[in-house]
Amino acid sequence: MGLREKIVGDFLSECLMIEPSAPVSRAIGLMKSSNSYEVFAQIGNRIGILTIRDILRVKTPSTTKVESALNFIPSLSPDTGLLKAAKLMADYRLRALPIVRNNEVIGKVDIRSIVGEIKNSALGEIRVSKIMSPSPITLSVGEKVSKARGIMLRRRIDHLPVIEGGRVSGVVTSSQIVFSLITDFGGEKYVSGMPSKISPLSQPVEAIMMRSPLKFEPQTPIKDVAESMLTQHSSYSLIAINEELQGIVTYRDFAKLISAEEPKASFPIYIVGLPEDPFEAEAAKIKFTRLINSVSRFLPPIIEARSIIKASSSGGRRKRYEVKVTIVTARGTYSYSSSGWDLPSIYDEIVSSMKKVMVMEKRSGGKSRGQQPTETNLWQ
Repeated sequence: MGLREKIVGDFLSECLMIEPSAPVSRAIGLMKSSNSYEVFAQIGNRIGILTIRDILRVKTPSTTKVESALNFIPSLSPDTGLLKAAKLMADYRLRALPIVRNNEVIGKVDIRSIVGEIKNSALGEIRVSKIMSPSPITLSVGEKVSKARGIMLRRRIDHLPVIEGGRVSGVVTSSQIVFSLITDFGGEKYVSGMPSKISPLSQPVEAIMMRSPLKFEPQTPIKDVAESMLTQHSSYSLIAINEELQGIVTYRDFAKLISAEEPKASFPIYIVGLPEDPFEAEAAKIKFTRLINSVSRFLPPIIEARSIIKASSSGGRRKRYEVKVTIVTARGTYSYSSSGWDLPSIYDEIVSSMKKVMVMEKRSGGKSRGQQPTETNLWQ
């Protein structure tokens, strides 16, 4: 079954439901005990979600009702496409969406299931540097938890690396902040609503941070990163070289990988030799179409664009690809070729080199009259 044919009903899992009139503190207790990031509540025919990050805004969870902190979100039917669900999760910055049948919530589709599918597909060979969020916002050792909370709310993020002396010292998450403020995980008490000589938000971040965060180097395949995130129940992984932070990967980065809307072009685009794996084939189609669209403004009017992919195997599961890109324009034909292990990365490299060649041609005044563009064989 191709990626576009997969439906969320195939990924149905149990979800936490709570009464809208329940206090937020009860929701926190449920989240803690079940290691969940969200709970759902139904009001009429609308489904609301309360996430850990939403709770950061709540000052008195023991007296605030869940319904006042809910965000109403789209619900899915069991036959909703997986790509649509992934896009909604990426756009809304959520990790799950409710699945509804006959106005009743029957479960949820969770981003962890989608990450597992990506891990087991050929897309798992993509280097993590290709999907990470580079140069993430960081905190320094000694800064207060209140600052971390404020940044998370303003930037709508859940993870902040903590740096000391230019090196990674730990990570603070929204879950750590919320759960560190609770004196009773059953949800009946909340420190910020009780007299206290030391406010938890006034503590330095190192008091609650994870001191041994999950880390990988940039060249690591995303399947290895996903495997560790799933088995260690981690919603992130830092990307570092010798303790120097390069980026961060979260579940949302995996959702974005397969949720991108297929770009359109005003001229024919052909791809021959797409991989059998539906995830990798979809990523290759999106990458190639974006490549052509991005270079079209540097070229004469494009008549058509073609890409030929040839795969070879050395006996293992991993395949090496040879890619040739041919762009037919009103003034001639441009051809580029390259090879490597990761199709999306090959297309990234081709478009980068194409743009460099075009800039050089522009600076030199372009090709002389009658001269045809020639094939460029890159990195060989």
